[in-house]
Amino acid sequence: MGQLGNIPSSWNTDSEAFILVSEHRPNLEPNLEADDIPVINLAPFFDVIGVEAEGENWSAIGAVVEHSKDPALRSLVAEIGNACAEWGFFQVVDHKISPELLRKVMEAAKGFFSLPLEEKKKIGRSFDQHLGYNDSELTKNTRDWKEIFDWARLGFMEMPESVDSENRSGRYSNTTLKSYNQWPAKPDGFREACETYTEAVVHLSGLLLGLISVSLGLPFDILHQYFDKDNTIRARLNHYPHCPLANMVCGVNRHIDSGALTVLAQDSVGGLQVQNVVLKDVSRYSQLFLFC
Repeated sequence: MGQLGNIPSSWNTDSEAFILVSEHRPNLEPNLEADDIPVINLAPFFDVIGVEAEGENWSAIGAVVEHSKDPALRSLVAEIGNACAEWGFFQVVDHKISPELLRKVMEAAKGFFSLPLEEKKKIGRSFDQHLGYNDSELTKNTRDWKEIFDWARLGFMEMPESVDSENRSGRYSNTTLKSYNQWPAKPDGFREACETYTEAVVHLSGLLLGLISVSLGLPFDILHQYFDKDNTIRARLNHYPHCPLANMVCGVNRHIDSGALTVLAQDSVGGLQVQNVVLKDVSRYSQLFLFC
């Protein structure tokens, strides 16, 4: 295949590992159905809740949402319910995460991924360390055309030490491995930008989780206890280098995320694809995907 160039040097030695079988290669044609993706405008929520929405008193926020007769807010809740039932993902706008904060974390990401490979690998992930930098992640046993940097909101994560089967329904061990955040020395302000952005997205996720619950006829704060008390929140930066094999590889192969809720900030470069599978029974939901 020859030298691919302008990518991490290690990828040249294993370039065949990125190639997907033909049925799973990316569709580079324009998506004519993209305009049908639900767009959820959160402005009616913030108009009704006011400054209370800046805090995390979920029961107080819930009391307002659940009893509000405001037609715009009721319509918003219904839109979220329909988006979850019919799509499983939606775009969020007017979410109150500032463009300046988003710019800072994207600039921080750009600065980090521009570092020499040996510098990035100083905080590389390993079998026993699940947080940090990686440029060799597999999805569906195929290399992803990406570099990543992972960290946990609380500074560490605990993962099962082993699993008895190769699928998600396998039995996990009672013993765990604890991994701690690894922060690079460069670029300046990288850690601060990442941690500040994480808190903003976590707060947004809490608000969305509550609105999703209300759309199901449940109390706003019924699910928060399962996320506030356990260290289950992880953040990631993805970098997709220029790809000379764009018709044969994917930045991330087809997959289902393991968490309950994924929030993705996408830059001006397109390429995100999601599969719309209508679920007949809302109770079957295992994961929701949002982007803003």
